[in-house]
Amino acid sequence: MSGYRGLGSWVASALCAGLLLFNTAARADEPISEDAKLYFKNGVELIQSQPPNYQDAYYQFKLAYEKSHSWKVLGNFGLCAFKLERDGEAIQYYTDYLKGGGNDVDPDERAALRRDLLVLNGNSAGVILTSAAGDLDITDSRAGSSAPPQSYHMDGGKLALRLRAGTHTLTATHGNQSQRWEIAFSPGRDETHDFDFSEKPAAAAAPVAAPAAAPAPVSQPPMPAAESGSPLRTAGFVTAGVGVAAVVGGVITGLMAKGKETDAKDMCRGTVCPQSASSKFDSASSLATVSNILFIAGGAVTATGVGLIVFGGPKAEPEKAARVTRFEMPRGVTLRMLPAVGRDGAALWAAGSF
Repeated sequence: MSGYRGLGSWVASALCAGLLLFNTAARADEPISEDAKLYFKNGVELIQSQPPNYQDAYYQFKLAYEKSHSWKVLGNFGLCAFKLERDGEAIQYYTDYLKGGGNDVDPDERAALRRDLLVLNGNSAGVILTSAAGDLDITDSRAGSSAPPQSYHMDGGKLALRLRAGTHTLTATHGNQSQRWEIAFSPGRDETHDFDFSEKPAAAAAPVAAPAAAPAPVSQPPMPAAESGSPLRTAGFVTAGVGVAAVVGGVITGLMAKGKETDAKDMCRGTVCPQSASSKFDSASSLATVSNILFIAGGAVTATGVGLIVFGGPKAEPEKAARVTRFEMPRGVTLRMLPAVGRDGAALWAAGSF
């Protein structure tokens, strides 16, 4: 990151100088244990390895500081915290390092650290985490970061962190329960969040007793084949109905033709007929032609319908006598033919119901 260039200019020399200063007590009243020296040396070697192992070095410097409480550890301790994006700790360790070292800190190193402290403070956000559960283990990871997820521990129900700006996922663990909080931190903006573990997981619902098996329904007797019907049989009934209607129309048209012919003959005197009788003869002839067509077509259509009925059923069924005024269709379907004859003409009306 460009904002942290100042660290690289003095890190290598600071490691060697820090190791020398740490191994040689600056004052007689500042004893350093051998364990602390070894932890410090391990941390330096881990940082100098390729690639640098800042995660393990962080814990070595932490142990060295806990056993010595020497400001000389804080420079490298802060460097590891910075690389792991534990920015709040990096700010604290660098500040304490400059304060504890005083004039013993190299002027160039002091200037570089102060510049980087400005960048760290300007590019981080504060967050306060709380929980009535008291002690929690917190894991933080930032999207797009090369640093591994970092672990923190909450004591007493409160934890204050300072984290680098970006999208973070913080996971809190309490016993065998865990909660996640995802948030995008903005530089310089503080956030708060409470992990509430007071609500217990819902108990598994007691299994609901299976309802008593309903008594088996009484089976209906099989319907007669004539009523069950099939699509082909239904089409046959409809077709036959149309044929019968055509035959009835032929009967009515024939009666009308006969009436026209009778009226025309009544107007004649022997073999002499007036001009008006000629039109009636023509009308009678036309109606007779229509009557013949309806008889022939109706008979053919009716025969087709009867064939569909016969071949569409599982077994042959007795033929029903067709009636002129009402034709029986499959169960629930009815077709009615309603002839109407007047003084000057006749008509055939068809009505159906389902």
